[in-house]
Amino acid sequence: MFGALALAIITIPMFAAFEAHVINVTAMIENALSVTPTEIAYGTVFPQEKLDRPIDIAFSQSFTDELTADDVNYVIKQKPKCILVGATTALPKYGRVTEDAQGNFVCEDDENYDILPVLCPYLSKHEITVEQVENDSAGINAFHGLPGIWNAATTEDTKVAGRLAKSESDALDTWNIDLRVPCFEGTCSQDWDAFVLENNSEANPDDYIQPAANESDLFGCDLWIEVTGVSRVQ
Repeated sequence: MFGALALAIITIPMFAAFEAHVINVTAMIENALSVTPTEIAYGTVFPQEKLDRPIDIAFSQSFTDELTADDVNYVIKQKPKCILVGATTALPKYGRVTEDAQGNFVCEDDENYDILPVLCPYLSKHEITVEQVENDSAGINAFHGLPGIWNAATTEDTKVAGRLAKSESDALDTWNIDLRVPCFEGTCSQDWDAFVLENNSEANPDDYIQPAANESDLFGCDLWIEVTGVSRVQ
C-alpha cells in the first residue's frame, strides 16, 4: 500500500505539461549615430601650424525614422593609433588598439603593428553648431595629456561629451578638430611657449616638444565616438 502510493507521487513530474506558450523575441539592432568623415588626413604639416577640420555627428537614418526614439548621449575619446610594421601586405595599414591589465594601450596584433607617435595631445575638440539648447560639453583645447604617457586614464580624463535630441531640435553636432602642430627638440622657435600657452594657459610648453628623432614620422590618434545613452518618449 505504502509502496504504491510512493510510486504514484514520484511519477507525477513525468507527466507532460497541459498548456504551453511561446513568446517570440526579436530585435532589429541599428546604430544610433552617423559620423562623417571617417578619416581626417592633415597631410604634411609644419611646426606651429594651426589646422581645422570639422566632423559631423548626427542621428542615423534608422534613429530618425524611429518615432519614439528621442535623444542620444555620446562621448568623444582619444586613443593611440597602430600602424602596420610587419613585412606582410595582406593586413590593413592600421590596426586596432586595446588595453593591457595595467591600463596601457597596446596593439592587438603586436607582432605586426606598433603604436605611432601620439598626436592626441595636439588636437582640440569644440562643438561649433549654434543650438537652441546648449547640451554639449565645453570641449578641450590642444596641449592636454602628455605625449609620451597616453594610457586609458588619460583617455578618460580628456574625453568630451555631446548630446542630440529631437525634442530640443538638435539633430546634428559639428565638432572642430583643431591640430596645433608641435615643434622638435633643438629647433623650436622663440615664440613656442606663447603658441602653447595661448591654447592652454595651464600647460608646460616643454612637455609638448617632440624628440628630434620623431621628425618626419607619421603621427596618429584615433577618435572614438561612443554612445553612452539613448532615450525614448513615452
